[in-house]
Amino acid sequence: MSSDFVVFFGFSVILGYFVFWSCLRLGLRWGFYPKRIREFYDDQWKAHVPLSGGLGFLLIGLLLYLRFRHPALLIALLSGLVGLVDDVTKTLRHGHGMKARYKVFLLVLVSLCFFSFGFGATRVAWSFIVLLATTSATNFTDGADGLLGSVLVPVFLVLPQSGVTGALLGSLISYLFFNASPARLFMGDTGSLFFGGFLASFMLLRGQEWWLILLCLIGVIEVASVVMQVIYFRLTGGKRIFRMTPIHHHFQKLGWSDPRIVSLFTGIEAVASAFCWVGWNWPW
Repeated sequence: MSSDFVVFFGFSVILGYFVFWSCLRLGLRWGFYPKRIREFYDDQWKAHVPLSGGLGFLLIGLLLYLRFRHPALLIALLSGLVGLVDDVTKTLRHGHGMKARYKVFLLVLVSLCFFSFGFGATRVAWSFIVLLATTSATNFTDGADGLLGSVLVPVFLVLPQSGVTGALLGSLISYLFFNASPARLFMGDTGSLFFGGFLASFMLLRGQEWWLILLCLIGVIEVASVVMQVIYFRLTGGKRIFRMTPIHHHFQKLGWSDPRIVSLFTGIEAVASAFCWVGWNWPW
């Protein structure tokens, strides 16, 4: 195991705890809450959980970028800023969030940074598609207490070990102290787009972006459930396949607790990540 991975993991767990504790206090003080919560079972208490956890990931990501200058961190930070704009609009009076077309436009601008990595025009256009898909996957997954943070843990365990991946894994562990059910802090779109941006650009820079389908399997399932629901709803004039999407909400409607959902989804993601690790390291 890489010494940098271990050292930065341990340091990030300790630092991250104080960072996210501060984010929690600031979020409560600022009233950084979503003004609109989806209407189902007992989720209305989540209207009083601040969205400020993503600010902690931005801070940790910035410190890592200043130390390592890893290009994937630049994309992660810019994607996180797009999410921050969305989170801020959710805390305003009407709380509708940023319109999808504006978010897509901002992600197009983020994708232009791939030119500075030596990518050609076609490769940059492809990078935008990968970035949009991956950030959508992480965003849709972030909908149950502890879910996104937990499913990302096996992902970062199988990524090539370095100070960057170790530190981001450590930040996830410390974040889960505050996000595990019942959650006291959410990462919001700021955090989910930060991690989606990192994973997309990290794999693009390695030329292994197709592995994201397996590496982010839970996110793929979440997105697929939404697409299937929308298509079926329109074709059948209002019928649904699932009780609610993304699919983790379907299980919530069935009466599953968030910890049970997290355990199942994390187990599936762990198996998928293990297959990725074997695929990358097997002497074919």
